[in-house]
Amino acid sequence: MANKFRNTFSGFGQELLDGVRASFQSHLDEAAFEERVMGIENATSVMLELNIEENKIIEMLQKYWDLRLSEAKMFIEHHKGE
Repeated sequence: MANKFRNTFSGFGQELLDGVRASFQSHLDEAAFEERVMGIENATSVMLELNIEENKIIEMLQKYWDLRLSEAKMFIEHHKGE
């Protein structure tokens, strides 16, 4: 009986710890993503305020943030709409 009980709950502590770690990592990933987006938004805003040509802004966003063309255009359009 004791062995059956022990075997049933043998990995419980590790499973609980793994769940906590996964949840914490998820929060870190979300925070890193939000910081990245804010950096891209700030850079786009600055380049637009400096009247840099949109093609050059797209080139810089693709080069330094590895954005797709559609993503770079989306950031520009978002800031132009504000």
